[in-house]
Amino acid sequence: MTAPDVSAQPTGFACEETAGPDVVTGSGPGDTTSGPAAILGFNHAYYVNRSVEHARRFLTSDSAITTGDRLQTGIDAVPADTRHCVSISPLNTSDESARWAVTVAEFRPSTKPWIARQTVTTRTVDGATLISEITLA
Repeated sequence: MTAPDVSAQPTGFACEETAGPDVVTGSGPGDTTSGPAAILGFNHAYYVNRSVEHARRFLTSDSAITTGDRLQTGIDAVPADTRHCVSISPLNTSDESARWAVTVAEFRPSTKPWIARQTVTTRTVDGATLISEITLA
């Protein structure tokens, strides 16, 4: 998997949008049409919209991420002008669920970029692909 380029700082920030069979990168709004699209959507809701309600649209109803205040606490801990870039590669996929290797690069103002490596599980529910689990890799 190719990690996002962390040499750039928020000033002049650019996150290249790519969509290939082996890697998807970007920071766009996403949707629920695929695993990578749901992962992009969740991160966009987290970093750009800063909205728990918006982020939950990308989560299954039984996801542990939807319970409690952890999600809001995480959003509140990130400065509002933080930029992000996500890189997603398939680990394994099936008709109903898939696991993805995800790298999220955070570009906070006045600090060095921070990288989070995650394994994200998505599942298709009633025609929508949603995130059921996020674990640190």
